[in-house]
Amino acid sequence: MCRRKFAGGFSLVELMVTVAMLGILAVIALPSVLEALQRRQVIDAGQAVLDLVEYARVQAASRNLAYEIMPYNETRGACGTLPPQPGSLQVWENTTPSCFGFFPATPPTASCVRSLDLKTDFPTISMLATIPANLAAPPLAPLCIKPDGRVFQVQSDQVPVIIPSTDDFAGGSARFRMQRVNPAGVAEGPIHAVVIPFSGLARVVVE
Repeated sequence: MCRRKFAGGFSLVELMVTVAMLGILAVIALPSVLEALQRRQVIDAGQAVLDLVEYARVQAASRNLAYEIMPYNETRGACGTLPPQPGSLQVWENTTPSCFGFFPATPPTASCVRSLDLKTDFPTISMLATIPANLAAPPLAPLCIKPDGRVFQVQSDQVPVIIPSTDDFAGGSARFRMQRVNPAGVAEGPIHAVVIPFSGLARVVVE
């Protein structure tokens, strides 16, 4: 007696149901995936700023020169030909181990050796603020890393001062505070801050 052999496979209805289920799962999962990617961006931005700080520290020690870390300030120029953008950070190399005299002349004798533009590299991340606030506002008062690793704030390119202490007795710390911004321009999610102490290694914290 002959037996019919039926070819295995999916019917059109089964295939359509499977595709519909996959579509529903994708719609449910998409917001979570996008949110995870956005959270990752603020982590990556914090690490990029930390890498910039550590670069300045290593260069200062190896070259026996002082290095300034300067948040965006239009009066100081930029690395390259383009003007600096809000949210950018620049590293300047002095010609001496001193924390003053970076810009005694026009053009300055110091040189911009590295920069980070958060707006370009991390478009969903905003630099909320710096602590102290005048790191990025006139009168010029950026951070200076000396060859021995200590970090000062330089007032008007003349007076290196220890950042006021807020939570320890060994000197204060500066902070670059970043947060994710949604398409409507509203900041959301946790604040990530790069903490740069007077003495010791910089680190990223979640506030």
